Amino acid sequence: MARLLPILTFLFFNSLIVLSSQSKPPPASFKPNKLVLPAYKDKATNLFTTNIHKRTPSLQFPFVLNLNGKFLWVTCDRKYLSSTYQVPYCHSTQCAKASTTPSASCFSCSSHARPGCHNNTCGLMTQNPITHQNSMGELAQDVLSIQSTKGSNPGPFVSVPGFLFACASSSLLSKGLPRNVQGVAGLGHAPISLPTQLASYFGFAPKFALCLPSSISNNGAVFFGDGPYYMRPGNTDVSCSLTYTPLIISPRGKYHVSVTQIRINNKVVPVNTALLTLNRQGR
Repeated sequence: MARLLPILTFLFFNSLIVLSSQSKPPPASFKPNKLVLPAYKDKATNLFTTNIHKRTPSLQFPFVLNLNGKFLWVTCDRKYLSSTYQVPYCHSTQCAKASTTPSASCFSCSSHARPGCHNNTCGLMTQNPITHQNSMGELAQDVLSIQSTKGSNPGPFVSVPGFLFACASSSLLSKGLPRNVQGVAGLGHAPISLPTQLASYFGFAPKFALCLPSSISNNGAVFFGDGPYYMRPGNTDVSCSLTYTPLIISPRGKYHVSVTQIRINNKVVPVNTALLTLNRQGR
């Protein structure tokens, strides 16, 4: 069973999803209404990961999926090479969109300029969601590419040229996370989270669905946009058995599920119902 942290507590999805790794470039007028990322379960940590294409030239990197993460962060001090990397300057529109706090809105770096290290840029507090270790990093922009879907078939890759993310120290990867990941992809209810930016750029509904594997032998998917939420790789129909559960967004912007009863092996577990209710502070 996966860890019941804010990281993807939705474990009632199970499927085998095969996504295309190669696709023809989309036509200039192509505008997708649904996008998809693969989802995997890490054997060592039981956390869920995905592969995201970033930078120019485009490269694929693994990220941990964090349901309540406010944005995507990636380590930039390990040879981050990209011809399209940009840094919004302090007090810019991008900083305001990222909701950087006034006390940490300006970022300075004593080393030579490089991705993740510029002066007078926006600062964002990045965090390892398992150890809760924090590190200040700079807000950045770069190309992010993601696969579209047409109906139930894999579609061409499309790109967001100025996707906002945070550069973080590689020290955040030292404990608790899968060995090969390069950062954390936040799916939270926030201005620059992955679902929010994708929906805003492509103009579809701000929706996403999780189809998570129950074991490392199966793959899953994260869909952005409207359903139906299934893929047809080759001639084989593969769908996600989705159990619909409404989400509650707390005053702190975190996702919760309204629980009225808990059963284990069809036996009701006695629980103080007061513990199942959110207060005004979202606790």
